Amino acid sequence: MTPPTPATPATPSNLSTPAHPVDDRLLPADGAGWRPGSATLDLRLAGAAPAALHHLEVDVVLGVDLDERAGILDVDLVGLPPELLAWLSRYTAPADPSARCGSIALDQDAAWLWLHVRDGRRASRHRQPALVRFSFAGPRLVAVRAVPG
Repeated sequence: MTPPTPATPATPSNLSTPAHPVDDRLLPADGAGWRPGSATLDLRLAGAAPAALHHLEVDVVLGVDLDERAGILDVDLVGLPPELLAWLSRYTAPADPSARCGSIALDQDAAWLWLHVRDGRRASRHRQPALVRFSFAGPRLVAVRAVPG
């Protein structure tokens, strides 16, 4: 199955998943990432993102783990609605945390998405309700932007 053309509405059921692993790391956009003054988060796919995007905006609980220099380590997005879980299904992780690999993991039962940005020691954690915009190019999550909700 091939990704939809722009004339075809994108849905999780008509998107293909590549047979080989791809780099799905999300990184702070333009060096900003987490802005403590405005409590906003902006992450984008490592490398160039495709132009054809599909966006979904949802209210969730946002958790951001920061190191001592306010660099993002991990992001938790909790309370994802079913329509978003369908889009994120390619990131479903094994139940055993030690078997997980990659930088994005979805727990469908808990409606929870984990984004690992980089390794480090957590110095602080911010947790807040947020309006989050998820951007997809085909089946891939290519950007996450969150503002206080």
